[in-house]
Amino acid sequence: MKKLKVIALEVEVLRQEGHRVPSSMAADRWRDLLMLETKSQRMRLLAFWWTNEKKREADKRKKQERKKKREEELAMIKEGETDDGHIKYGFGGSTIFIRVYDSKIDAMHNSKLVRAMQFGQDLVVDCSYTSHMTIKEASNCAKQMMMMFAENRIHDDPFNMHFCSAVRDDNVMSRLFKFIPTMYDASFPMNITPKSHLDLFPKERLVYLTPHCREELRTYSHHDVYIIGAMVDKANNEPLSLAKAKSQGLRMAKLPLDRYLAWGMGSKSLTLNQVLAILLDMKSNGGDWEAALRKNVPQRKVVTKEQAEREISARIRQERRRQQRLYY
Repeated sequence: MKKLKVIALEVEVLRQEGHRVPSSMAADRWRDLLMLETKSQRMRLLAFWWTNEKKREADKRKKQERKKKREEELAMIKEGETDDGHIKYGFGGSTIFIRVYDSKIDAMHNSKLVRAMQFGQDLVVDCSYTSHMTIKEASNCAKQMMMMFAENRIHDDPFNMHFCSAVRDDNVMSRLFKFIPTMYDASFPMNITPKSHLDLFPKERLVYLTPHCREELRTYSHHDVYIIGAMVDKANNEPLSLAKAKSQGLRMAKLPLDRYLAWGMGSKSLTLNQVLAILLDMKSNGGDWEAALRKNVPQRKVVTKEQAEREISARIRQERRRQQRLYY
């Protein structure tokens, strides 16, 4: 309690000095601040919350503006014509189309997930890395997992996804619950279990996808069960998934990114939802790695063949000039 009072005073002083501090602080946020040791860590986390709060306020303001604009358009439709004098048709006026509500679209997507649970290919999301992530990384991981579920849900042929080693009250799953409040409902088509993937599937079918592995996944198999580690490791890039796969005696592979793409500046890492989108395309396009990677890897991370050749030539010239300076 003494530390909590000190942190509360610190947050209030930062707010008065004009630092980026969110206006609302729930109980779980104070708990997260208590877990941090230094003031700089707390300031970074407060700035992260402040940025998200401003984004939500901007989205709310835009939503209100769109609602006001729609109300004005409906008022014009009721009067019979728009500003330009032409009759306007739509849901507020006369139309030959039946309106499809969001609840019907959700029911359609959920039915595809139920079908995948019966007949689809299994895929595992390993949720056992929460202790290796900071609070910010855990929040980012939960968001990527939500996008994974949404990406899989809208696909024509989704995976039967299993969120394994999931602890309900840890940092990642508690944040994922905020994104998907119905995920623990018995009728919701989402497989969440505290069991390990070794308890659900035979070891010979499992393939752990880890970027630290040397062997590339050259051929996509519809029989194998691929495992994606639910981890965002911007600060700590240790080969944790590689070590876990080795200790469990599982087959390992990495996506053949370097074989089909010429990478530009920056990191070669992909988000969890991008990895899932690549696997979904591989499952449905007959195993065309080049098409799946070029479609789902952000273009800012790759360069064209001509750009790659120019970069290689520039490096060769730079190395020659360095050797000449050393010689003379």
